Amino acid sequence: MARDQTSGLSGGERGGGLILDRETYRKLTVRRDGLAATLLLLRIAFHAALLAGANLLFAQGQTVAALLLLIPHFVTWSFLGWAGVGHELFHRSVFSVRWLNTALFRLFSILTWSNYGYFEVTHPIHHRNTLGEGDFEADPQGRLSPLGTLALLTIDLGALYRRVRVLALNAAGVAPGGAMAAIFPPGSDAFLKLRNGARAVLVGQALLIATCLWLGSPFLAAAITLAPFCMTFVNRTLAALQHFDLRASGVPGDYESSTRTVILGPVAGFFYADMNYHIEHHHFPSIPHYNLRKAHAAVTARRRPLHLERGYWRGLRLLARKGFFTSGRPLGA
Repeated sequence: MARDQTSGLSGGERGGGLILDRETYRKLTVRRDGLAATLLLLRIAFHAALLAGANLLFAQGQTVAALLLLIPHFVTWSFLGWAGVGHELFHRSVFSVRWLNTALFRLFSILTWSNYGYFEVTHPIHHRNTLGEGDFEADPQGRLSPLGTLALLTIDLGALYRRVRVLALNAAGVAPGGAMAAIFPPGSDAFLKLRNGARAVLVGQALLIATCLWLGSPFLAAAITLAPFCMTFVNRTLAALQHFDLRASGVPGDYESSTRTVILGPVAGFFYADMNYHIEHHHFPSIPHYNLRKAHAAVTARRRPLHLERGYWRGLRLLARKGFFTSGRPLGA
């Protein structure tokens, strides 16, 4: 059985039970560079067209029209990051050239104000021990307050402040405290990744802003640099659906108890880079995102996933029913 690169588990094994045969697994792990490039160029063209159009409208004094045109740009920009195509690039499964995956992952991390050094350390832990000890990425009990929900629907200034503050501290060589201290001890390779990643994000954002100002467009600078904190509700709720209100089974390689798949339409699946097939991704991190739909079909032909939601709106109702929007208070309290 082929060995899956990230989880360390054999592709097609779950707690000793075969869920994909060797030949199917081999076919699904094939990288298709032409398709990957086409999908990436479509994503870039989408944002470039919206930014160019909005910038032109703003220059003509049509501020309201410019802001309205930016709405789809804001809603989808966060999908460049770790809850989207950036995540897939981290796994180096999108393109057959490994360094290209890494370079694009780091670029998209910078564009979304995300410290790639942090993710490069914590995400393998998340895969090895999903929702278990040391998994700081997924918070299955994390909830939103009403004000937090409003911020995700508009502009999350609190998240902007916290992100810049943490990046500045890490860039200055301040190590994380609390439980994180064990993962990023001062002087360790993990801490150096964290520090250097923070510096790269801050320098990259500064260069981006300076370039836009040099081009005479502070509007464009704001439209790009603030985008990761504007209208992120869809991105955040899809990310929450991956593991919210679930538990680790304690069995190595068993993701059925800790992970949820959500069936989405083609447009949402495109922007989310098929991360909605999340059980399948956890079982087989080496399968490119554009093959996960086929992996889902192959897996469900053998057995239905334990946690499966059909459609984004049903997923939202599930989050509401389980108290995601109650800031930790039980529903009805």
